[in-house]
Amino acid sequence: MKTKHKILLYWVAILLLTACGEQKDIFVIKGEINNLGGRPLLAVYNTDMGVVVDTLMPLDGKIEMTGTSSEIVPVQLYQMGWQPFMRFYLCNGERIELEGDAKNLYEIELKGNSLNRNLWKFISKHNEIFTDSYTYGLQSELSSTAKNLYKEKRARLDSLLIDYIDTHHGDIMSSILIGDYLLRYDNYALCDTLWQQLHENARLPYIARTMKHLGEELTFNKENNKLPYMRMLNEHDSICYVSTRNSKATILCMWQAADEDAEVIHRVLEHYARRYNEKQLQIVAMSFDTDTARWHSIVDSDTSQVIDLWSDALYTSEMLSKYNVTRLPVYMLSDSLGNILVRAPQLPDKEINAQIDSLVKIDKYKIETPIFKP
Repeated sequence: MKTKHKILLYWVAILLLTACGEQKDIFVIKGEINNLGGRPLLAVYNTDMGVVVDTLMPLDGKIEMTGTSSEIVPVQLYQMGWQPFMRFYLCNGERIELEGDAKNLYEIELKGNSLNRNLWKFISKHNEIFTDSYTYGLQSELSSTAKNLYKEKRARLDSLLIDYIDTHHGDIMSSILIGDYLLRYDNYALCDTLWQQLHENARLPYIARTMKHLGEELTFNKENNKLPYMRMLNEHDSICYVSTRNSKATILCMWQAADEDAEVIHRVLEHYARRYNEKQLQIVAMSFDTDTARWHSIVDSDTSQVIDLWSDALYTSEMLSKYNVTRLPVYMLSDSLGNILVRAPQLPDKEINAQIDSLVKIDKYKIETPIFKP
């Protein structure tokens, strides 16, 4: 009997070790959520192989899924219609359990590792601030009033996040708050400062990659914030050079005469050229076409002050890729130093119009002072 007992214990131990081994290769989300209406939740997360979308089909309110990731990644749950529900941060070997009511989201109880428990506790405690920012963010494009309210709500949330991050430099949660809740194009410098203050072991790899990518993108845009060197062929097939110093403002239109709306595009440019004199505003239409026939048919009859330039397709990829132009036409407005102030996909554009009116009121041209460094 003792021998049989030992054999039984041996096999139980083997089964437990095997089960533990399997759990180390996956993460688990499990729970019981009432009032899902029988509708599934969708789980979305990134892996080295790409984006994974999984379905959590409720059975009597019970849900369960397994996933795999060698590093901590955000796993976003959505309700039907891609309505954000909850977000967790998981890697292989971790497990979280949920219990609560879908209609009382912030009262859902979460069990699991301390990172997810603490983050959910923080979001639930300040759910009004998070919800307000998200709700007004969706409405911010509808009216200037909603846009201003969104800025107020966003500033309130930013303040909350910064206060936590500033006092928790060794906390992985601070990394998440920076990368997934605070980081935007307009506050990258602030986020980078906060990021550099974090302890090395508090910086999640996927957020480090996000910070690096955004930093490189902003550096690229900063380096290409001046109008390109405008030296091309004019309608007389002569080389023509245009300087932004000729006028207080310059509109550069990158377009194609082969476009079905090309004649309309050019007529709009002619309207702007007639509205302002050459010292106030110069219009440069830079066409990228494989031949000049269609281009000549449009520009040769132009009696306005639009400066028409043409480049063959061999030049297109270099200039357009440098300025990240993926679709023509594109319009750029610069001051007399060539600094790009506004970029728009079409004319008329309210911001371009406002900036032109502001620039033409300048009494004297700005003078750029060269800085020589040894």
